[in-house]
Amino acid sequence: MGFKKRRVKLEDIARKLNISIATVSRALDENPRVKQSTREKVFHMAKLMGYMPNQIAKSLSSGKTNIIGVLIPRYDEPFFIEVCRGIDQYARKHNYKILISSSRNSYEFEKENLISFEKGLVDGIILSPTHETENVAHLNNLVNKGIPMVLFDNIREEVSGADHVMIDDEKASFSAVEFLIKKGKKKIAFIGGIKQKKVFQDRYKGFISALTKYKIPVYDELVLHCNSLDREFEDKEILDFFKHLSITPDAVFACTDNYGLLAMKTLLKTGKKIPEEVAVIGFGDLGLGEVFVPTLTCISQPSFEMGQKAAELLINQLNESDEVDHQKRIIHLKTKLTEREST
Repeated sequence: MGFKKRRVKLEDIARKLNISIATVSRALDENPRVKQSTREKVFHMAKLMGYMPNQIAKSLSSGKTNIIGVLIPRYDEPFFIEVCRGIDQYARKHNYKILISSSRNSYEFEKENLISFEKGLVDGIILSPTHETENVAHLNNLVNKGIPMVLFDNIREEVSGADHVMIDDEKASFSAVEFLIKKGKKKIAFIGGIKQKKVFQDRYKGFISALTKYKIPVYDELVLHCNSLDREFEDKEILDFFKHLSITPDAVFACTDNYGLLAMKTLLKTGKKIPEEVAVIGFGDLGLGEVFVPTLTCISQPSFEMGQKAAELLINQLNESDEVDHQKRIIHLKTKLTEREST
């Protein structure tokens, strides 16, 4: 027959040792007001009984949880995984843990998650806004309440008082397409994500700017804005895109590594030679491109560093004196083109 084990509380330890709950609490906090011998007895009994401190209860007295809330649009995107790794590495070095949640690319879920964070679970927030986030009033509201915040990646509008970490997506895309043009490519396809997302808008602008500068025609038929937010359906969208083309591209600029790899998979299935017939460039350089055959040329985005910088900015905010007005910081990280076999 099973049984339900009750969580061990401070009063249980106090009863066993025949001392006050206040003494147990102070002993576990290593308060010097409690004799060393008593502290040792309390720690020994707590361990023996399997006591685990209630972090939320502790935070009520200290005003801190030492937890950073991280809100990302999706879990299955390698870019966000790398950013979270960077945040976690820096945070742990500075005695913080991270709590990751996903908005599932929904503005409403983004607001719901932030309300949960606001209720005291976290000391500060690192956020990548969704493509639906056109109104940032909810973010300004949190900052105005004194909650430290850092934004990264898809920043449509600056939030006053929040630090930002970003790359120049338009410039990076321009350099990728210019690279293809200088290799003699004249029918360049574009594969991007959902049109409403700021980063994809900027990458499309870079694509158009490069073609315009070098007087290369823009073929509307060779432009795909994927509407799917699911990897399985992204694969189908890209397959359908190439299947129905009447113009054969000699190059593809893909706005993510995933789009680039899916494009190469489709092209190879249809008998195209890469890079002899079609060159392909991806965006991100998150490791997958190096294991595919042929390996994928990419715009290398410093995703891990982006996470580290976001965590650094937030922890700096958390360590600022309440008497000091926070001076907003915006960090622009550099990208580079990493050439491999696909070009």
